[in-house]
Amino acid sequence: MRRFLLTSVVLSLVSGMAARADAQQGGWELSVVPYFNPTAVDGEMTAGPRTVPVFLRFSDATDHLAGAFSFHGEAEKGRWGVLTDLSFIRLSTATLFTILNARVAGQAKLDSVAFELGGSYLLHAPSQVRLIGGLRTYTLAPKLTFSSINFETSPIDTSQTSANAFIGLTARPRLGEKWTLIARGDIGGGNADVTWSALLGLDYRLASWAGVEFGYKALGIHITTDDEDRIVSDYDMTHYGPIVGFRLHWGG
Repeated sequence: MRRFLLTSVVLSLVSGMAARADAQQGGWELSVVPYFNPTAVDGEMTAGPRTVPVFLRFSDATDHLAGAFSFHGEAEKGRWGVLTDLSFIRLSTATLFTILNARVAGQAKLDSVAFELGGSYLLHAPSQVRLIGGLRTYTLAPKLTFSSINFETSPIDTSQTSANAFIGLTARPRLGEKWTLIARGDIGGGNADVTWSALLGLDYRLASWAGVEFGYKALGIHITTDDEDRIVSDYDMTHYGPIVGFRLHWGG
């Protein structure tokens, strides 16, 4: 958590200085949002001939959280804009068991990384409804390590990345002088993969250049592959949980 907060502050300051200069020169509106989004997981995974259900409660995910970083950025000028989003979560757990009277330590790490890069077009100015579209990648990286007094295995890494296009809508209608509703929904796909995301929340403006955002976010991922070298051939999961962020705004 400390590393997340420190990294968020540094990125915000650096991005802020660059954004302020660009906004003054070109009339751009820029927003930078470091945010925290711990998620529960619900779905199923197919490895070889077996399909197993996967369910991780929010409290369990929080207990095993080993690292997290999330970052959202937007730049808009007139009706056109660009956006990016990066979300990284690492879960970790360890256990001890006995094999042939030898104590073996097992450690498992699960990294999930979602990245977006796209553009937007303003459809309705009063409610700030925008059409969005772009590219989204999702990387699932489970890693297993076993060790004892006499040996240590090389990490077993079964990482795989899925890339697909997405299209959707966002809206930011003002609810008052300080409150703004935040809503987003999109769907994407490519090859045999399907993704979707949804967000509903509120923005409370602390000043003309800063605000606090909170709400609930969900991301659905369905990855299938016929690659025989891949241990996981089907991954159908929904990640969902609360979101809290700090928005910095320049220009406009």
